[in-house]
Amino acid sequence: MDSSDGTKWKAENTKPEEMTASFDVVALDRDRVVRSGVEVCVEESVNLLVNGLRVASLTMTPAELEAFAVGYLVCEGLARSTKDITSVEVRWPDVAVTMPSLALEDTDLWMEIRSSGCVGVRATWADLAGPVRSSLAVDVATIFESMSLINSLATLWSRTGGAHCSVICDGSGGLVAYAEDIGRHTSIDKAVGKALLAGRDLSECFLVSTGRMPAGMVAKACRAGMPMVVSNTAPLSSGVELARRLGMTLVCFARPPRMTVYSGLGRIRGVAMEGGRDDTAEKLP
Repeated sequence: MDSSDGTKWKAENTKPEEMTASFDVVALDRDRVVRSGVEVCVEESVNLLVNGLRVASLTMTPAELEAFAVGYLVCEGLARSTKDITSVEVRWPDVAVTMPSLALEDTDLWMEIRSSGCVGVRATWADLAGPVRSSLAVDVATIFESMSLINSLATLWSRTGGAHCSVICDGSGGLVAYAEDIGRHTSIDKAVGKALLAGRDLSECFLVSTGRMPAGMVAKACRAGMPMVVSNTAPLSSGVELARRLGMTLVCFARPPRMTVYSGLGRIRGVAMEGGRDDTAEKLP
């Protein structure tokens, strides 16, 4: 099968793996003991190969691996777009990517097994010069509606309580792509990969996530071209600092009717600061 831009991908020897596993459990509720069955998220280790070299092994939900590979490479800055990727092939547990433009000896990769909470292949984000260029502006109501959308789409989470969900919306709140995964980082990779393989321009879109927002999460959105990130939970200091340096909009604790804007208030329509100033973004030199 080909993506909208001609990227070749196929799946061979794909392990038939369910996203959940069933277990018999005993539930204790005060003085009651109830036997029942529950679903638990499946975790598998997947190897990402680029031009025959393993660049990472990550634990994740074993689904949508082609989208993961494309999204990961773009979100980690190894590919500028899908045009750099000529093929993606799944050979369980490997995902093999061909990228003629990438000389691995010139990158700062290291090989290690990373958990679902991985931050990516780079320890710093010095390559992100900013500011993000976009004309995106989003209504407050649209941000809250996107949080309602993510709640309705997070079916794996509703079944297990063990997954994160990432949703990409356009400026009016329309659904562009979404993905669930045991890892908050890999859920972004998969959502971005699905959107890019569909030929979507993400510069006028924003990311909605159920995960905390350290710099690694903000950096993924930036490299994918998205100027705004929304989360229903907390940021970390590195995420706030990077968002401000890049001129991105970072909204966390978005739980109607409240939200906290840590950076880039100017992209949110329908909000007026007291004094008419937005002090949530650094002034770039």
